[in-house]
Amino acid sequence: MTIAYPSSKTYRYIFAGGGMSALSLVYFLSQSKRAHEPMLIIDPSNKTVNDKIWCYWSDKPEVFDSLAQKSWKNLWFHGPTGKSIAVDIAPFQYHKIRSIDWYTYIKKELSQFPNIEFLQAEVTEILAAEETTQVKTSLGDFHATDKVFDSYSVFPCEIDNPLHLKQHFLGWEIECHFPIFKAEAVHLFDFRVAQGKESEFMYILPTSSTKALFEYTFFSAQVRDASFYRDKIKSYLQAFYGLGEEDYLIKEEEKGIIPMCLDPRVSQMVSEKILRIGTSGAYVKASTGYSFLRTQRINQALVKELEKENSQAYVLPQNAFKTWLDNVFIQVLLEQSIAGSEVFESLFQKNTGSKMLRFLDEKTSFWEDLSLMTTVPSLPFIRAVYHLINRSK
Repeated sequence: MTIAYPSSKTYRYIFAGGGMSALSLVYFLSQSKRAHEPMLIIDPSNKTVNDKIWCYWSDKPEVFDSLAQKSWKNLWFHGPTGKSIAVDIAPFQYHKIRSIDWYTYIKKELSQFPNIEFLQAEVTEILAAEETTQVKTSLGDFHATDKVFDSYSVFPCEIDNPLHLKQHFLGWEIECHFPIFKAEAVHLFDFRVAQGKESEFMYILPTSSTKALFEYTFFSAQVRDASFYRDKIKSYLQAFYGLGEEDYLIKEEEKGIIPMCLDPRVSQMVSEKILRIGTSGAYVKASTGYSFLRTQRINQALVKELEKENSQAYVLPQNAFKTWLDNVFIQVLLEQSIAGSEVFESLFQKNTGSKMLRFLDEKTSFWEDLSLMTTVPSLPFIRAVYHLINRSK
């Protein structure tokens, strides 16, 4: 892997942005027929800090399972009224990967390919031309003869727009001074903290008896100041674990805003010169905010299409019914005619854990989807469907 200034101004593939999506796409390209094509990855960060936590579930071995800090076979769901449900997710496992571990592994793998170069710089503009596509950066201009993979452009989800649903959160990785956590299960949703009709919950990943990640999370349109989430975490640790600030150390903090609205842009064809990837390309599943495993699957399929050349396939899988279900669910959470906590409680009470995960992973059949939809409160969903139909007229 080249760290110095790039050896050329022209490459077959240029990656505008070098985050998880771009690096995983380069990784899969390095294992394909395109392995020795000239590639340039441009990003302002050298990826040497643990800036994110990625989680995913699967019922079979996946490419990066060995990098998981911890895996779980059980989940907890805590309803708004205090009812707790132990969720057996067999045959699935839920995995947690630290971004620094993943970055380190990927950079080591890509270092074997002298044709794959890195530039630590800001991308300022991407310009399509007839012959090549130009990528302007803070350290000069570069040209792609085939494609630019764009994770630099902003996804059309507006932070202050009340019609744009976001997953917004702040998390602390804490280390307690004494053993107190039970590391056998993930607390996927703890709605005991819910104060209103927004979908507001605590998400907990215990990795040992003394270490755990606590993320205060919303599925809503209104983003708060960082101090709001921090105060909520402090209150939660005191209320549910009896922990005062003197009882633990905050080892790391992460925060984020993930779009949970559908991409209004025309679906991309693989044959296009500029392909949006990652969050920019709507790789994040709108109704859940999960992206890690979905990104790997999309990128693996994309590499197969790139090997064919001039493919008219879509970058993202097309399933009109699944997209419609996402739209309805998002509309229900936006309208808040029912608390988000009640919707999730109904789903987890009336469906098995494995069915829920297969549904969230878009692996259920049409009839299974219909069956699952009968387990949610009907009136808010009927109202959401009605509003979506009227809006489309």
